[in-house]
Amino acid sequence: MFLKIIRRSFYNMKDSYLIYILSCSFAVGMFSILLSLVDNPRLKSGISSWSASLNNITLGFSVLFIFCVFVYMGFVGGFFIKQQTNEFKTFEKFGMSRWTVIVIGFIQTFVVQLISWLIGIIIALIFQKFFGMLLLYLMGVKTGFMFRFTGNIFSMLWQICLYSTIVFSIMNSFRVRRLLKKNKDKSERTPRWYIRLPGGIVGILLFISGILVTVILFGDVKDSNQTAAVAELSFLFVAYLAGTYLMYYGFLPSFLTILQHTKKIAYAGINMFSFKYFKERLTKNVSILWFITELSSLALILLSFCYFGYKSIYTNYAYAHPFELTANQKTVDPIKKYLKENKSQITRSYKTTVKTTVIQRGSNNEMLPGTFISYSDYQKLPKSNIARNPRITKKEFLVLDFGYTVPGYASDKSNTAVVKVKNAKTIKTNKIGSAFPYGSTMYQGLMIVAPDKYYQKLKPEVRNTFYGWFFKDGDRLTHKQYEKLNKQEYTSGVQIKKAANLADTKMTTDTDRRNSSDTSVYMDSNFSRQKNAKVQVNQISGFGIFIVAMFSVSLLIALGSVLTLRLLLRDDSEWKQLKTLNKIGVSKSEIKEIVKKETIYSFVIPIIFAVLQSYIVIALLDRYPKTTMVIPFILINLGYIALYGIIGFVTYLISWRSVNQKLS
Repeated sequence: MFLKIIRRSFYNMKDSYLIYILSCSFAVGMFSILLSLVDNPRLKSGISSWSASLNNITLGFSVLFIFCVFVYMGFVGGFFIKQQTNEFKTFEKFGMSRWTVIVIGFIQTFVVQLISWLIGIIIALIFQKFFGMLLLYLMGVKTGFMFRFTGNIFSMLWQICLYSTIVFSIMNSFRVRRLLKKNKDKSERTPRWYIRLPGGIVGILLFISGILVTVILFGDVKDSNQTAAVAELSFLFVAYLAGTYLMYYGFLPSFLTILQHTKKIAYAGINMFSFKYFKERLTKNVSILWFITELSSLALILLSFCYFGYKSIYTNYAYAHPFELTANQKTVDPIKKYLKENKSQITRSYKTTVKTTVIQRGSNNEMLPGTFISYSDYQKLPKSNIARNPRITKKEFLVLDFGYTVPGYASDKSNTAVVKVKNAKTIKTNKIGSAFPYGSTMYQGLMIVAPDKYYQKLKPEVRNTFYGWFFKDGDRLTHKQYEKLNKQEYTSGVQIKKAANLADTKMTTDTDRRNSSDTSVYMDSNFSRQKNAKVQVNQISGFGIFIVAMFSVSLLIALGSVLTLRLLLRDDSEWKQLKTLNKIGVSKSEIKEIVKKETIYSFVIPIIFAVLQSYIVIALLDRYPKTTMVIPFILINLGYIALYGIIGFVTYLISWRSVNQKLS
């Protein structure tokens, strides 16, 4: 008897159950694949950073992933119980005991969850190698991937499956019990217009104030006003969440009520028959629309930040390694020897002499090394190495510091840098860059491009010479040669012994690598190889793309399935309205138009508010003037909207198929 009732329930809602099971199975499959990658021996042997950090990051993301999956299962699983409200009450009315009805709800949930986990694990077994090879490809690792699903992983997955299935089954049992306890004669209370309308007005004010505060946030982030920025972000979090919900809760139903009483709209064409149905459907789904809006906004913000992180990694890589191979006077002899032995084909080579002395920042009086290069030598360097810096004339100074902005300077809005130089004139300039000609790792402190006369008069405490090479088909250094050079990487530097004033401060090349209250040590890299850094950058960025892609696709499927299920799961009164429309002469093509409008508005409204909220990411990244986020932000939004639109179109097709079957 139980099986017959459950089988009939599954058949009546087969489309909805199929969407839910496939969504859950996909999520379970992705979680299982992530979990199986953590201890994969081929990843450990082929990727040096896997055992050090990436495996723990993968494990952390898998935990976060399954937490999101559980939220989805618990939230969406309640849709089916609510859909069967009348069915469960009918069972009780015909004499079936309350506990028997509750057991039916328990068994239904248990079966669905078990099927979802079973299919998900099968998906993981089939596609683990594909996703492993995809990860290796994105990370630029040229090695094969080994399929591996250990007994421990199987045991863990089945334990999670069993415990979560029991928990969700019990949750839905309580939902069934709560439905049966409700007073049958008590009609569902719906808030009156005088409650909804003020709530909607408050929501509009909160949302508009959020947009205005976002504009203010632009300036505070750009001026590095952290205290104000944190307070504004806290307000935006509340304003957007509460404002959007209140707009859906109060303003949307009130606005639809006004349109319902507007004859030109409510009585125009098919609206004469469908507007009331359409209004009731949207009003019932306000919490779902709000949920989709906020998660879509979060997805767009995360995608934008991930793109910024990806771009920052490659920008920093370009700043740190502008030459294929870089050396100083400590390592130039062995490098030249290795290049000659390997018959490396040098296409271009550069040599620049620099002077280093003690300098002092004008804002905080911090004393640190300052490496000077003459204007003439600077202009001889490759254009690609200096193109990111501001252009200067032969009489201007250029200060190079790390990062996109110049921390430590008491800069006004023109970003004027003030640098005091030992035994030389103070430098004041608004020409500030961050692209070091020989790479940011080759020297600590600041680099200053000085006019030729200033450079010639400067009395240095340390002299050095930098060398840079470009090659045809790479530098051809062997692993053994690279290891020998690597031992010399951070073996030299400078030591600054601080005094009461800049003139008495001393700099030496003898370092014991120990900082003290009056002594600071600055270690330099004696060589830099682009190839090795590129391998690490490709691995980190490829891993990030893999994780973000998995989360983004899974989130998009989850959001799309939530809306799809809400549109498919119509209650008895809504089905009666559609059948009544068909009986009084409304054609199927017109009912199809009603379904299309409902789907369009249900998908379009959340994405509009999500895009408006996600614009906050532009404000947060506005402090980085060299990273233009507007175009990437637009492209990310367009890509997300395109995929979201495809899901909406599929939802429309499924929804109309379900309606058409009911009307036939």
